[in-house]
Amino acid sequence: MKTNVRGMIEHNDIAITKIISAACRDFMAFRGFHNFEFKDGINSIVGGNASGKSSLIALIRQALSPQISSHRGSRWGGDYSGISLVELKFMARGKTHYLRRVIQDSDHTTDLHLYIGEGEDGEFLRDGEVVTYLTKLKPLLIFDDFQSSRREFYYHLDRSSVAANPPFSKSIEMIDEVNRLLPVTNCPVKKIVKSGNDVMAEYEDRLVHLNTLAGGQIKTVYVLSKILTLLSGMKERDLSRVILIDEMELGLDRSTIKGLNEAIKQISTEHDCQFMMTSRFVNGRVNPITVSRFRMHNYYKTQTTPGNNKSIQSLIRKYINQVNIKWKP
Repeated sequence: MKTNVRGMIEHNDIAITKIISAACRDFMAFRGFHNFEFKDGINSIVGGNASGKSSLIALIRQALSPQISSHRGSRWGGDYSGISLVELKFMARGKTHYLRRVIQDSDHTTDLHLYIGEGEDGEFLRDGEVVTYLTKLKPLLIFDDFQSSRREFYYHLDRSSVAANPPFSKSIEMIDEVNRLLPVTNCPVKKIVKSGNDVMAEYEDRLVHLNTLAGGQIKTVYVLSKILTLLSGMKERDLSRVILIDEMELGLDRSTIKGLNEAIKQISTEHDCQFMMTSRFVNGRVNPITVSRFRMHNYYKTQTTPGNNKSIQSLIRKYINQVNIKWKP
């Protein structure tokens, strides 16, 4: 492995082993300053609809992007003209990394700093040097499109047959891993079996096609398969050991969600990796990180204060930003 004069690795082989914390000011759903601390294993990002769960996932992805301009959108219709700040603290190569990115008008990075290590042995990079370094990082594993991506595990052919995806079905070890974890989820499917070109499920003491199972049952099988497939690639290619999972719970009841979380908890321990998972429910979640935004009544958006003609909303916004309360305009 070669290094340049600044000690930076020349090849794309820097794996991120842990996200320590993330912070932002005026980024996507978050107004004012917000700071989030993460732990080893599972971190559950908890909140209702449009609370900022996906924004926190996007914050991590945006911070590590080597792109200078990458429009992140305005999902809630906010005014993002001006300055946004994104910060990320993470571990790689056994050293603490502190990354700071300043974004102008929701799109263009104007300032980029990276501190590697601590004390006299630390290294400071900025702007173009940081971009070069970010291209060396092995990507995080991102799992955010369960419905459209499930064909990576199997294909629907018709109502009576499901064909296995060859890359997955050729791995008997992978199927064995799924079957080992199914009991942890309390799913009524006892195991999956490859039969010719089909994937069958042992359910109520008989073999049935996967597409005859209930939605929650088939999704349990799929989610485990997808995560284990990703982890096999992580081990073979020494990828970053951080997995971002967004919207896994769509269409699942609480019992199924609880079972999947138990299985993922076991996976995290066995594979020594860190999960960031969004969730609608706080009960039973591991290391819950609650995200929510203060909602302002419409009355305050239109009413002005006597004498200075300023909206009550603007005064409340100023106060909220001073005390770092999370709010929604």
